[in-house]
Amino acid sequence: MRKIFIFIIFMVLFLNPIAEAHRLHVVYKISEVEIQAYYGGNIPCRDAKVKIYDANGLYLEGTTDKEGKFRFPPKVGVNTYKVVVEAVHMPGHKAEVTINLTKSVYTQETPLYQNIIAGFGYLIGLAGIAMVYLGWKKGKND
Repeated sequence: MRKIFIFIIFMVLFLNPIAEAHRLHVVYKISEVEIQAYYGGNIPCRDAKVKIYDANGLYLEGTTDKEGKFRFPPKVGVNTYKVVVEAVHMPGHKAEVTINLTKSVYTQETPLYQNIIAGFGYLIGLAGIAMVYLGWKKGKND
């Protein structure tokens, strides 16, 4: 029974999604596009050659910074870019990606009342686990 109790606690504490208790706001401005190039294990691809193509051909060229990042200003009216990154320090490593600015990443903010309800649900669950444990312990002592 004790193993089951420990397993339940593990499931509740470590495998449940995190309940957010605070409201999060995101502020953004559309002034440049940032890309980041990295090798496996999140190792930045420094000084890599970057070529940005739009519908008319080559738009910009440059190199990544020490964090493997490259930023460029988008053209007004152009929504799709092809990005080609070629590593300098590890020849043969090359990657291409198409960026569509009309399909940007969008995450919807969770309403505050849902965060409050989720927090109370989490607390009630912990209280239930504590009651089960105390009942089990009391039954074992009788």
